[in-house]
Amino acid sequence: MNLYALLFLSFIPLIAVLLIFLILIPGQKLRYCLWSCVIGLFTVLPTAFIQYYVLNLPIFNSNTVISLLITAIIFNGLIEETLKMLFMAFLPSKKVTISVFFTCGLLCGLTLGCFESVIYFVNRIQNSSIQMELSQIYNLFLSRMFTSVLIHTFCAGLSSLYLWMFKHKSNHLMPFIYAVLLHGIYNFFAGFKSNYYWFAIVAILFSILECRIWYKYITLPDTGVDIKRN
Repeated sequence: MNLYALLFLSFIPLIAVLLIFLILIPGQKLRYCLWSCVIGLFTVLPTAFIQYYVLNLPIFNSNTVISLLITAIIFNGLIEETLKMLFMAFLPSKKVTISVFFTCGLLCGLTLGCFESVIYFVNRIQNSSIQMELSQIYNLFLSRMFTSVLIHTFCAGLSSLYLWMFKHKSNHLMPFIYAVLLHGIYNFFAGFKSNYYWFAIVAILFSILECRIWYKYITLPDTGVDIKRN
């Protein structure tokens, strides 16, 4: 497959979701969406830099279960989600509703996930000794869209909900903690080829559920959290 076609294919979900948010979310604007995508792209840079140096440490190079778990929780969980949250602090938060801010956070995570998939596809194709068929590429694409990209998206959504509450003086840390743990758990179990892999799917579903729970919590009138910042 042509590299440019692969790039376009990887970003189709992002384009589709962006258009859906523009149409369905009151107050959502194109400039907010594009800025969210830019933030998501910038998040890739320090993540890749830290991954290159941190994962070369001896503790991350042994193939024991403990080292894999530590790598998943510390790097994929704590470091990646902290970087995402810090970059998302630059999302527009004045005179926007929680729905606009939350969907901007989802777009950040979705952008990061899609761009990470591009890197994965390119490396997989270049390192493959056998020419990959078109059907294999499509299968990989669908697999990542419904796994890795989703966990990036909804963990970013959880971190954005934490940021919203932090900015509105209601500092509940649990959404961010869930983002760290669920991302780490996903990456740990995603490497298994046995039935343990289903725990990675459970982590994705749980991240979606937690996004819904905390979004509902923020928008309830008796929580003390303003749904709009003036």
